[in-house]
Amino acid sequence: MIAYVKGKVTDVTVNTVTVEAGGLGYELNVSAFCARACAVGADVKLPTFLQVGESGVFLYGFVDRAEKDMFLRLQSVGGVGAKMALGVLSGVTPTDLIACIAHGDTTALSRVKGIGKKTAERIVFELRDKIAKEIQELPTGVTVPVTAVDEEAVMALMALGFNKNEAMVAVARVQGENMTPEQIVFKALKG
Repeated sequence: MIAYVKGKVTDVTVNTVTVEAGGLGYELNVSAFCARACAVGADVKLPTFLQVGESGVFLYGFVDRAEKDMFLRLQSVGGVGAKMALGVLSGVTPTDLIACIAHGDTTALSRVKGIGKKTAERIVFELRDKIAKEIQELPTGVTVPVTAVDEEAVMALMALGFNKNEAMVAVARVQGENMTPEQIVFKALKG
């Protein structure tokens, strides 16, 4: 396994970065965010993932460990391969993806090129429990949009001592279809 590549960037395209390290040029498949973060001539250290399959050997590079971790989690979703996972990460940052999953915002995920409604629903459904810790640790200032019913639950949690961001994250973490504000609050306090 190649954990990272450290060296000088020699070429950048929309979805690849070439890094020269030890006299070798490593072409990394990257997200659009990673490609924009790399400039020709810059020294970088990019976490990597090596994939060996029937169609070839591919080396994926990431702007940081959080992007790599989300890439691996996305691949655990049925029907989401490496190229689709990289496509998702080209459309949304890992933090925004966590917020979308927390809220169940399949509409925002469906706007990502190559992601349909069913795939977006599968991503939200299959990753919600796997990223519960990250949902709780959403940074202050990351707003998780809520529906009118959820807003009532947020206000109730704030009355119980939660700050607004904590309440929004708690509601997003536990919400389900056709839940009343009381059920959401109860589940948020319990969880």
